[in-house]
Amino acid sequence: MTKTELLRKIRTKCLDCCCGSVKEVSLCVIPDCSLHDVRMGKDPTKRVMSDEKRVELGDRLKQARAKIKSTQVCKENRR
Repeated sequence: MTKTELLRKIRTKCLDCCCGSVKEVSLCVIPDCSLHDVRMGKDPTKRVMSDEKRVELGDRLKQARAKIKSTQVCKENRR
């Protein structure tokens, strides 16, 4: 089971607990519930990336793609 599937099942369970009311899930007053942190279908441990880091990783990805593309062009020219 993937993380997405697990979060979806947890969300479904929370909706069932709150009689299908999305509003009630978001207003859940049972913080002792083991599903409370993930009740909205989001991973609370997911890291949020800063804009600078996002730009840096985007640049690294562009460089890696350019390198792969140039390698493929070199291989095609050898044929």
